Amino acid sequence: MGPETAPLVGGKPRFLGLVILVLLVLRWWLGTLPGYPHDLGAYKEWALRGATRGIETLYDEGSTYDYPPLYGYLLAPSGRIYAWINPAYAEAYLDREARRSLQYSRGFSLLVKIPPLAFDILLAGLLGILTFRCGIWRRERTWLGWAPALLYLAHPAVLFLSGYWGQPDAIETFLILLSLTLILLRRPELGWIAAALACLMKPVAVPYLPLLAVATFLRSGWRRLLTGGLVCAAVGVAGFLPFLVTGRGEMVFAKFFADIDVMPFTSVNAHNLWWLLGAWQPANEPWLGPLTPKVVGLLLFALSYLTILGWLWRSEAGRRTGGDAATGLRDDAPWFLAAAAIGFSFFTLSTHMHENHLFPVLPFLLLMAGRGRRWAWIFVIAGLSILVNMVTHDVIIGERWLRHIGGTTNYFHPDFRRPLSGLEWGLAYGNAVVVGATYGFLMVSMLRRREPT
Repeated sequence: MGPETAPLVGGKPRFLGLVILVLLVLRWWLGTLPGYPHDLGAYKEWALRGATRGIETLYDEGSTYDYPPLYGYLLAPSGRIYAWINPAYAEAYLDREARRSLQYSRGFSLLVKIPPLAFDILLAGLLGILTFRCGIWRRERTWLGWAPALLYLAHPAVLFLSGYWGQPDAIETFLILLSLTLILLRRPELGWIAAALACLMKPVAVPYLPLLAVATFLRSGWRRLLTGGLVCAAVGVAGFLPFLVTGRGEMVFAKFFADIDVMPFTSVNAHNLWWLLGAWQPANEPWLGPLTPKVVGLLLFALSYLTILGWLWRSEAGRRTGGDAATGLRDDAPWFLAAAAIGFSFFTLSTHMHENHLFPVLPFLLLMAGRGRRWAWIFVIAGLSILVNMVTHDVIIGERWLRHIGGTTNYFHPDFRRPLSGLEWGLAYGNAVVVGATYGFLMVSMLRRREPT
């Protein structure tokens, strides 16, 4: 047995096993909590509707479902299990009047949080493979190579989002990371299947598609890009097939695209550029001449995207000039850094952003954290900002604690339906400044160096 593998057979695996067990128990406990009650209640309704009335009814009249269809597929098994355990409760829950008299169910809450919690485990596993096996984070194949996976599972923002809130952002984040990894490994068709599933999960995955297309073209050529695109389209059609074959296609697409702009505001609780300029303002009304905030945000995002792709193109050209060494994904760090920059640009510059929409950058920044001190600091600060953004806009935490500290400001929060306290206002605006500064530092650090090492 070589020295590289020796640390894996001593006390370290027991330590790792204990840490993982503690993290799983912590997730189990968080999963029983009410989290964000409005959203969690909606997830329960969707799970039961898909399980008892059929997936094809998700978008029917009276349903509040406003996601692409993949989340409905993932929630349906949880609804089916709970409907089998407690059929009377499940039937009453679908009746909004009867629902008001039902007691809170910890078991049902845990069940509907299982999809994001399960994908947390998958995402941690993928991070472990990328670091331990492929050398993205560390070059030593010791037990420390799994540190990023453990850091992800133990990260407070991850525990808060997936465990406490039960939000499904880990699902599309895993699929985006998997898609980019497969494409870089010259398996573009499989990568584009993952990309299609990410878009079928949440529209926030769509901005990553140009990056995936460039990666496919540079690594596998235009023919594989074409076949990947066809596979992606086929998976997309398959995702909507139950609605198409039951004659609901036109209704579903009309409702789906209408719901994308259902909250047309500059910032929907996101601590970004638009929060500083004025949150919860109309995003579709003229702001600079004929330009609306939405258009200005998209133009800024497009400019940043082109800048990132130009840097990537030069980085890939330098790699080819130096010879395409068989070092696996170790030399592909620029692609993961670019994915982080794209996600950060989208959150910071675009309108309509919510408090959790910066989350997909977290695993990409975590992959970069072991490649230099500056990247580690960016990961730490960005992760803290993601957590603060969510905590500041949590209904239960706000009502019980935050609203009572620092007096009352003149800023009326439409989502809370009350003025923010001094502490809430200070945290929100201070965090928006930190997010903007971190984004600027990320972009400057990336563009000043050809390679992120």
